[in-house]
Amino acid sequence: MEQIAVILVLAAAAVLVVGMLYFSYKLLKKTQEQEKLERRSQSAEYQLHPKLKQEQQKREQQKQSQQKNEQHPK
Repeated sequence: MEQIAVILVLAAAAVLVVGMLYFSYKLLKKTQEQEKLERRSQSAEYQLHPKLKQEQQKREQQKQSQQKNEQHPK
């Protein structure tokens, strides 16, 4: 009789573990979808380090000056 009770408890524990894995997987997929949607909507909202931002601005200014020089050669 004890052996049957032990087997039933082990079977119930196994079912519980499988159920928890299933719900965990579902929750993980739902969270990943939400994060993917958030990343798509916030893709342009990032900040550069101040030094990188300065370098980027310098490069843009150089490009603009080069384009002006190419359009109006002396």
